[in-house]
Amino acid sequence: TEMLEIEFLSYSKGMPTISEEDFARTLLRYTDVENISGYLDNVRHSIPDEKGITFEEFRSFFQFLNNLEDFTIAMQMYNFANRSIGQDEFTRAVYVATGLKLTHHVVNTVFKIFDEDHDDKLSYKEFLGVMKERLHRSEKVSVSPAVSSRQEHH
Repeated sequence: TEMLEIEFLSYSKGMPTISEEDFARTLLRYTDVENISGYLDNVRHSIPDEKGITFEEFRSFFQFLNNLEDFTIAMQMYNFANRSIGQDEFTRAVYVATGLKLTHHVVNTVFKIFDEDHDDKLSYKEFLGVMKERLHRSEKVSVSPAVSSRQEHH
């Protein structure tokens, strides 16, 4: 929570919310997405009236990302059925997988960021492909040299 608070404060500059665009930046930070500006444009154009993301919303979403595996299983069901997932289904799947209730605004913002084909649905590739890469890269970044050298010996 403290790490999230520091990250949140670096964007909020003392305000109670961060912009949806800054929220997108935090989500995309450790990804290998080449065209981050395209995702940021999605947010700018899709959410013209900036409402902001509160710390509580921010923290809930990152708690969800830390429990991505259970959600992935739910998403794979849709993927196998060759279906994308809508906002209500996404919210329900997050709740079932993690017990977290994300606000409509956070879910809507996530959809605006990752919905590349603008069909108001998320495919497995659009969301989980990016988030799994983020998780994998952030783990690499956060591993200390002492830990990684120990792992090499095993």
